[in-house]
Amino acid sequence: MSYTNPFPLVPSASEMPRIAACPPSKKMAAAATDYSDHKDADKGNEVHAILAGEEDADSSPYDAAQTAEMCEEQAQRLLTEWQDAGAESPLGFKEVRYGMTTLGNVVLVTPDTRADLIVTGQFDRLYIQEYAQGNRGLLIDFKALHGKHAHALENAQLATLAVLVSWRHKLDGLRVAIVQPWKGKPTTADYDGQSILDANAWLYGVLKREQFATPEHRSAGDHCNNCNARFGCSTFINRNIEALDIVRPETLPVDSKTRAAAVFARMAEMTPAQSIHIEENVIGLMGVFIAAHKAMWKARVEAGEIANYTIEVSQGDREITDAQKAHEALLPLGVTSEDIIAACSLPLGAMQEAVRIRSGVKSKTEKRTAYNLTADQARAAMDKALTDAGCLARKAEKREVVKLTLGGEA
Repeated sequence: MSYTNPFPLVPSASEMPRIAACPPSKKMAAAATDYSDHKDADKGNEVHAILAGEEDADSSPYDAAQTAEMCEEQAQRLLTEWQDAGAESPLGFKEVRYGMTTLGNVVLVTPDTRADLIVTGQFDRLYIQEYAQGNRGLLIDFKALHGKHAHALENAQLATLAVLVSWRHKLDGLRVAIVQPWKGKPTTADYDGQSILDANAWLYGVLKREQFATPEHRSAGDHCNNCNARFGCSTFINRNIEALDIVRPETLPVDSKTRAAAVFARMAEMTPAQSIHIEENVIGLMGVFIAAHKAMWKARVEAGEIANYTIEVSQGDREITDAQKAHEALLPLGVTSEDIIAACSLPLGAMQEAVRIRSGVKSKTEKRTAYNLTADQARAAMDKALTDAGCLARKAEKREVVKLTLGGEA
């Protein structure tokens, strides 16, 4: 598909947040074995394929189609707010990859490109509008999943793309936006001529550090989530071991209940500085560390590298694959419709989609069906109906710790 990178060994915009934080990670990840679970990436690719017009939304998984529609709605609002109604209609591009050469030129990147590239980047949407003073652009990056991404003002991927598209299209100004509908409204940032130059200088600095980086320049952090090299990276492992050093697991009681109490007691003895260090520098990596260990452990057992362990295959849990057929099959056994409904848990997302579909078709093309209700409108209608019926409630409020800024606000 169009989002496949034909030059995986060249630093790309999507990798720039990690490369900027850990310069040797690109080369280390390229040389490492990939034990990652790519299910989330596959889900994201499904959404991008729908948005690029390469997949039919009507035949795609429900969650992918829903996310794509939400992305499209936010993108259209961004475009409406940005474009100058008095100027020519903007020229639009989808899923295009640009690359900067060693000479500083920006070229279109395809599998047939022969230029010597130092960085590439693919945008999801780009709009170019000519006006009296020159050219201006709107660049949109879709984030289909629930992951954490830096605000558009501080986003290294968007800064890289801003340089590439600005040089390629000779832009005087550029607005960049991150559309991540499951996290709320888009975040945006505006680049003028000076900030484009600043981003260019920053990009060259990152690429230079990456070029001359050695393993001694490694740094652990949230960026490790997207690095294949973390499975064997001593810096990543040692950062996680810091928490274990405080707890000293080798000295804990064997009994599970006593051991749990001892862990809590040792955590209570930590100084505020130790607690802050664990919270800010270790906890975020622990989940990745455990997942990495499990993935690599299973792979090594399957490869026969671990003595006295093997892979045991067991039957998966039973599940009903067709609710309607199950209903028809159970009726002769005396099971009523009320029994089945009582046993069901209705997923709100699927019910919202049902409301949207039942609203009727507004327009239809080969790749996409537009219904009378958008996803947001269907959700509002569903929520009102369920609330009026007294069968919609919220779970308990979430209470979480947030870090205050210097100004005293989160």
